[in-house]
Amino acid sequence: MAVKQRIQRVDRGDEAAIIRAIIQDGCCVIKNFTDVETVKKVNAEVQPYLDQDKPWKGDLFPEETRRCANLAGRSKTARETWLVDRLVRTLTAKFIDKTTSNFYGETKHTYTSEAVCSVAMTFDIGPGAKAQRLHRDDKNYHVDHEDQTATGYKVGSDVMMAFMVPGVQTTMENGATLAIPGSHVWGSDRAPMMHEAGAAQMDVTDCWVMLGGLYHAGGANITQTERRKVHGMFFTRGFYRQEENTYLANSADEVLSWSAEAQKVMGFELSSPNIGFVGFQPPLEYLRGAGVGNSFGDFDPSQER
Repeated sequence: MAVKQRIQRVDRGDEAAIIRAIIQDGCCVIKNFTDVETVKKVNAEVQPYLDQDKPWKGDLFPEETRRCANLAGRSKTARETWLVDRLVRTLTAKFIDKTTSNFYGETKHTYTSEAVCSVAMTFDIGPGAKAQRLHRDDKNYHVDHEDQTATGYKVGSDVMMAFMVPGVQTTMENGATLAIPGSHVWGSDRAPMMHEAGAAQMDVTDCWVMLGGLYHAGGANITQTERRKVHGMFFTRGFYRQEENTYLANSADEVLSWSAEAQKVMGFELSSPNIGFVGFQPPLEYLRGAGVGNSFGDFDPSQER
């Protein structure tokens, strides 16, 4: 069934219009977000890791997809250009930062938890890859979405947002992201339908931005030779990590000597379905140096196929 073409495209210079588009639709394409040379540099920096990646055998990614995790550590250009981009910070401050006030004794204090990058990685989708099912990225944070169709979108009701910078031109044929504009205001009981979606076709200098509550899916790559490379940066509220950074405070040998119960309560297991992996390995397997064999699988055995 043909998809609708109604995704807004807004120039990066018009920040007010970008914010209005996100409030209205939960997403938009930001035109002129970056430049061709920067994209080329990031593409080159991640390519060795994409070449080394192995097929995913579960439901999360098409088998034809290759990934470069730890984008911030592996691409200096992405880390020092896009992750710290002023526009990215403006948008995460608007939609994701959380400010609350509490009394400390008789003195009222105001705290702001600024957005942090939860995960940054490159996706390289090859020919023959099937489309993903429509989904919300904030499923990892167990968000209960209230129906806002009558009231309009309430800024601050999302806990994460994503930015996707294409490494190549993205088209309907090579698998451009499909999304349902306006679905960020739907309640949790409404199912998404593919005929409601539009395609986020992008030029190399564009950027796709969406809220965590927006229904979207990676499109099918029906080409014979094209690979669709996209660099993704996903931000969430800062308090969705542990207050004490136990990961730096204890050596791998120390953690492996703990009981299984202690390892779990201190955050060295995954939070269902996908939070907390290291190079697509569960953290304890990574610490043990267990390796992953010739293929990856879903982290959660209950993951629907």
